Formats: sequence, C-alpha cells, structure tokens
Amino acid sequence: MNIEITERIPRDKWLAALGTHGTRDESLNETLDEVESALLAAAKPKAIYRVMDIADIKVQGFSLKKHLEGCHKVIVMALTLGIGTDNLIRKLQVTDMAKAVMADSGASVLVECLCDKYEEHIKAATDGYKTGRFSPGYGDCPLEMQKSVISYVDGQRKIGLNVTANFLMIPRKSVTAIIGVADHPVKGRLATCGECVLREKCTLRREGKFCGD
Repeated sequence: MNIEITERIPRDKWLAALGTHGTRDESLNETLDEVESALLAAAKPKAIYRVMDIADIKVQGFSLKKHLEGCHKVIVMALTLGIGTDNLIRKLQVTDMAKAVMADSGASVLVECLCDKYEEHIKAATDGYKTGRFSPGYGDCPLEMQKSVISYVDGQRKIGLNVTANFLMIPRKSVTAIIGVADHPVKGRLATCGECVLREKCTLRREGKFCGD
C-alpha cells in the first residue's frame, strides 16, 4: 500500500541524528527546510505486512527468539521510502555534500517515523496482543534475515524492495521488521546494548540513551 506523509520530519530527532544536539541557528534551519522539501517530494513510501504462524518463519538469533516468547503468530512488515530518496541523496553527494548528509539522516528519521505510524495501523487492524517491532540486525539477529522477511511479504514484487548479496536493502531507506502476536499480554524483549552489533558505534549509547526509549 502507498503511505501518505502527513507530518514534517521531527526537527529534534533530525538534529540529534546530525549530532547537533538541538542547535537552532537560522542558517541551519533554512537549509534543513530546503532539504526537507526535497526529501518529501522525492519520497514515495510504500509498505506491506503479512500475518503468519510463527512455525512458518525461521527465527534467527537468540534475541529474536526471546522477543517472540509466548507468541503463536508474527506480523512481518516492510516499508520503503522508494528509490527517489536514494536518487536525491546520490545527486546531493555530487553537488553539495553537506546537504547530502542532511538528506541521508533526515530520510533515516522519516522512515522510522513512518514505521511507527504503520506499526500503529497494523496493530489496530489485527487481532491479539502485540510486541513491538524487531528488525534484522538487532542483537544477534543477522542481517541476512532481511532476505527471508522480504520474501515472506513478496516485497520485491509488491513494493519494489530488494536485498543485495551483502544483505543490504535497495532502496536504502527501507525497514523490515517482525512483530509478535499472542493471546495474552506480551511486551517482547528488545536486544540490550551489550548484545547489539552496533554498540561500539552507537551515538545514542554515548549519550546514555537507549533506542527503545
């Protein structure tokens, strides 16, 4: 399905992604406004989900297994901003690297915000108690699971989502995730910082924050 962008990119999250920590000088804000307009014009978000029996998916990694404890079904979801966003970032990398960095981080914030809203839509449209979403790459869940998740939802055909030999998604600004479904309240268990493969590079961790906050 096509996803409508109804809100602007949250500026505080965007500034945090850029590492500026709330800087609000007029020049930066004007440039961000310009980049945001280009991003919102280039993005053509699409998403898809599928409800499956948990026995029908291959659960990879201890972290995902713990997250799905007590669940009998899963919701597999995928969302992409579309190839237009990739093309915009590549163009800016040639013409204005500073704007390219802003566009790249802004697109990352945008895709996560859209995933939050799409997750809310899915949970309202389906039965049962749900966990939060869990993506390949969290904890010890390997990125190679991207390929399986995309195949479960027929993502290549339905929303144009592909995965490379290195298990990176094309378009780049895309997310796949799994949500657990149970017949009783469940919270799931997101991977801790100690289990995360990005723990040494994580800017949130350096600031004493957690991506589940």
